[in-house]
Amino acid sequence: MINRSMILSVAVSVLLVACGRSYNTELYQEIKSVDKMVFATMSITKVPRLVDRGDLWKLEWGKRIAAYSYNTYLRAYIDLSELQKDDLIFDEKAKTVEVMLPPVVTEIAGRDMEMKKIYENFTGMRSLKISEEELAAMKEKANASLLEELDRNPMFKKQLVDEAKRKARRYFEEIFLDNGYAASIDFKAE
Repeated sequence: MINRSMILSVAVSVLLVACGRSYNTELYQEIKSVDKMVFATMSITKVPRLVDRGDLWKLEWGKRIAAYSYNTYLRAYIDLSELQKDDLIFDEKAKTVEVMLPPVVTEIAGRDMEMKKIYENFTGMRSLKISEEELAAMKEKANASLLEELDRNPMFKKQLVDEAKRKARRYFEEIFLDNGYAASIDFKAE
């Protein structure tokens, strides 16, 4: 025999689960709407140098030596628009959530427009200053060298990705904790 209190208890449980799912959907939509979220940045300083020994045929005796510096910026982000509904698994009884975030991605975020002069030395009959074209060529050569270095040495990207993962875990653990859930955060492979 089923009594009214049992029916009421079942109805309340169904409503709470339904409300929880609706609330979880709102939380999922809110997180997904962020799109690209940057969790770590890095600045790498490059120092391109110019050593020009001159050209006797152009009556340029002596050397031009110059060194300039500029920064290139890397960032690590998560594209939350890639988050799928089934990447969040809620356990309403235990008040926990398992979260599988999209992979952390790294990219070059830009570089300084201006180069800072570190050193210039003109010897002999060389008074010819370094032109804007020469500076631009130095910067492009240094940038190509940096890209090769990043490909050869994954340490920079690894450091950046590790830092981004640490910060993302903390951030999302706090978000879910504020909403009443203990979160377990992991990342999809890149």
